[in-house]
Amino acid sequence: MSDNEDNAPEYKPPVKATIDQLMNQDAEDESLRKYKEALLGKTVTGPTDDPRRVVLKEMKVIFENRPGGNEIVYPLETKEQMEALKKTPFVLKEECKYKITITFKVQHDIVSGLKHINSVYRKGIRVANIKTMMGSFGPQAEPHSITMPRHGWDEAPSGLLSRGSYTAKVEFNDDDGANHAIVEYGFAIKSDWAKDE
Repeated sequence: MSDNEDNAPEYKPPVKATIDQLMNQDAEDESLRKYKEALLGKTVTGPTDDPRRVVLKEMKVIFENRPGGNEIVYPLETKEQMEALKKTPFVLKEECKYKITITFKVQHDIVSGLKHINSVYRKGIRVANIKTMMGSFGPQAEPHSITMPRHGWDEAPSGLLSRGSYTAKVEFNDDDGANHAIVEYGFAIKSDWAKDE
């Protein structure tokens, strides 16, 4: 859980284009039209009474080897479920291997350069700030799932100084500077899965 600051060269996002603009460009080129349809899928505008472009569905914590089951699933579709996540911390046993999967739906328009920014705090002090580029997504009926890390596992720290309670805040931002969602959760690092320390 170390700081992972952006050391990449300055990235300049492309000029924003709507789905309609992209689909209508080069409309006379049949092969290009088919390629765009394959790339973007069957686009869906989304409900008119819900202006959100990114709709979170669930957060899943996956463990390599955990007694009682290797997954904890938190639904995120309602405010009550988001509050429940915030109030229901999970346990990481020291040195356990884990990863997190976020499932979300994109509606209305393309979301370009969606980022997952996870800030972790202990006793009010930020101890980690991890930024993950999730990608660009067009609106479609089927949800997307992104697992972090994409390859391998994260490993919980160990030792007396690492043990204790943590809180985290995840922001979902894009290249246009829009903040699509904020999720807060808690976890504890313990020497054993069932200990109350």
